[in-house]
Amino acid sequence: MLRIIQAHLQAIYQIQAPDVGPFLVDAAAVAELLGPDARDADEWVLLRQDGEDVDLAVYIADEHMERLALVKTPGQAVAECFSSFCAATEGVSHFLMLIERARREEPVRMLELELQAEIDKFVSAWLHHPRRHRQLLRQLFHDAALRSDLSAIERARYREAGRLAAAYCARLEALPHPAAVLAAVRQFWRWSGAQRLEQVRRLAA
Repeated sequence: MLRIIQAHLQAIYQIQAPDVGPFLVDAAAVAELLGPDARDADEWVLLRQDGEDVDLAVYIADEHMERLALVKTPGQAVAECFSSFCAATEGVSHFLMLIERARREEPVRMLELELQAEIDKFVSAWLHHPRRHRQLLRQLFHDAALRSDLSAIERARYREAGRLAAAYCARLEALPHPAAVLAAVRQFWRWSGAQRLEQVRRLAA
């Protein structure tokens, strides 16, 4: 299912990237990389840079992978195991943005990664369920709760990413047809980090 989610996001943005499959790691590898005190998480995308060399690892919690293995399409995943769809889409979204910024030799901020993941969850789910846009906006940006074990910095970043993404996705919802949505998100994807944050902050003001 991760490969299907990745293929859908790549089709949305008209991009190419390596298959996420070889970059997947399990919980034991995450514990080894982050240490025994690392908090549990639905997903991790781990990055290590040494000069020009960049190593990536993607982790999606077993419970989500098991649920996703029981469905055949992302649309079915949205309908039947939305939290698992979101965890997987977030991990793939982070992976694609890190690959893209490395290719362009441009920096990326943590806030950008979280913002893009929220947008990707909404747009991907919406394209699979075009009549559920209001419900998806509510699920992602109004009903969602932050984990209690987040640090103050993480909590502030997630809240800001959600606030900005909600404003941007509400703007997408107002566009007249899917082709206009795709044109907008493809342009947004290709902007620099500064351009992206300037636009969403203006929309959220």
